[in-house]
Amino acid sequence: MHSKLPTLCLLTGMFVSSGLGITPAFALDSSKVTTGSDLTVDSVQRHYDELLQELKKLPDAASWIAFLSRWNSFKATLSGENSRRSFRENRNTVDPAAEEKSKFMREKALPLAEGYDAKIREAVLRSPFRKELEGHFGRLLFLNFEVEQSAFIPENIELNTEAAKLVARYNKMTGAAKVLVEGKELTLPRANALLEDPSEALRKAAWLAISKWTIDHSEELNQNYSKLVSLRQRIAGNLHEKNFIPVGYRKMQRTDYGPAEVKRFRQEIKKNVVPLLRKLRKQQASMLGAKTVKPWNANYYPGLSLPPNVLSVKTETEKAQKLFDKLHPVLGNHFRRMVKENLIDLENRPNKRSGAYSTSFDDEKKALIFCNNTGGANDVGTITHEMGHAFQAWESMWIEPIELRWPTYEACEVHSMGMEYLSLPLLEEFFKKEEAAKYRRLKLIDSLTLFPYVATVDEFQHWVYEHPKKSPAEREAAWSRIWDEYNVGLDFTGYERAKSTRWMRQGHIYRVPFYYIDYAIAETGALQLFARDKKDHAGALASYLKLCRIGGSQSVLGIFRAGELKSPFEEGVLAPLMKTLAKDLGLK
Repeated sequence: MHSKLPTLCLLTGMFVSSGLGITPAFALDSSKVTTGSDLTVDSVQRHYDELLQELKKLPDAASWIAFLSRWNSFKATLSGENSRRSFRENRNTVDPAAEEKSKFMREKALPLAEGYDAKIREAVLRSPFRKELEGHFGRLLFLNFEVEQSAFIPENIELNTEAAKLVARYNKMTGAAKVLVEGKELTLPRANALLEDPSEALRKAAWLAISKWTIDHSEELNQNYSKLVSLRQRIAGNLHEKNFIPVGYRKMQRTDYGPAEVKRFRQEIKKNVVPLLRKLRKQQASMLGAKTVKPWNANYYPGLSLPPNVLSVKTETEKAQKLFDKLHPVLGNHFRRMVKENLIDLENRPNKRSGAYSTSFDDEKKALIFCNNTGGANDVGTITHEMGHAFQAWESMWIEPIELRWPTYEACEVHSMGMEYLSLPLLEEFFKKEEAAKYRRLKLIDSLTLFPYVATVDEFQHWVYEHPKKSPAEREAAWSRIWDEYNVGLDFTGYERAKSTRWMRQGHIYRVPFYYIDYAIAETGALQLFARDKKDHAGALASYLKLCRIGGSQSVLGIFRAGELKSPFEEGVLAPLMKTLAKDLGLK
């Protein structure tokens, strides 16, 4: 697998439980991203009690509409404050003050709000003026409310809070991780960046160091995950479900498809993508002058891979501004505003939470991106990916219900992955001409290697929650078995434990169950957008902006239809996309 695998694009909001110094010119000033809210348990409870009292005296549709707007405004306040506090904690996972403030939201304010919101949702769903409310706010909002209610029970509030604590512990552990590579202490992202270094000795040293850290901490990582799985099984039991899978799908608000459709999609990946991956690895081995591709060489393609420090993080913001200005003035203006308002955190540093994400401050109607850039070529993919999320957020701020400003995750990833492809013709803003050509080819390789890895993570998660009582050793064995079915062509001989523990560094598995197949679903849409861009750049950008403005006001398949994209679950969709990739990559 290539190193540009999706990082966690976590939309840190009220309804979601929660990849090295910042460049001086664009350092974030915490005072510029706060509303000054002084939330307490009493103030949250008092406000919700007032809302519940209002519910008892709503005589007509207009009163109900006004009430929903007031409720939405308070949810936006809580969501915005949660995002701000989570962001500060993520910037420095060993800052006790930031941790305490985020902990208050995670363990006090949001669990309290969860119970109140459920009561209000139930009343709204039973409103005698529901037809009028749907006409004003859109029917999807109420469908989403129904899904949320079906996944809610008061007994689970405490369990969800406990799960959030375990996720925070995982974030802190991986954010603080250090490894030694040839005598130098590095964070995991900086060590990962070395996996594309021209020196095989350095690549191997970095890979061994990362794997050693994972194995050395596997007992704690396994214990953390076992507790999460156990908690989620109890959550499912309280909802009278056999296991967590249907609950996880409802929490992801998947209304257009279920596990059966996802399973068929994974089978399409096995049928159409895995054979191409086998050919790619054979081609790569030949390029390396080796019989097989060892795991430390998985991300390195002789003649294509760019050096770890091909870019300077300090100039990436300036270069990105030029790219987005050329791509479209609307996008350039959004990026310019984010730079001006210090809403971009790019550079990796010690104790910064791993991964990358985009989030929004719903009360302020602002978007922010959080990255862990190190100066490698992958930084370009990270910036364009996260800005794809941010562009969608800015464009859909017109939508009043905060639940509809962001679509579900798989639709969100169409915007991010689509932006990666739409940016490809302008890469000379970051690279020299010959470097840009290499990067474009590597992007196609990333697309090919993405599908099997995503399917591995997804099938593993389904297996785990189908067998919640399995031991850590059995989980590791299952991961290795599933890995071998999809990620063909890598030779782990002698390093089998490194393979079986690889999943422990995939934060999605801990943080948001079943959030990963979304990347493969979205990639089918992004590749279709890419094909359109080759023929009609202006038309592709118009479609892209249209998708951004829709936000979450339509379901995922509705969004695909609006963008004139074929459903990822439609039989035969992957075949022509892979045929084009095979041709572009010379895989016969």
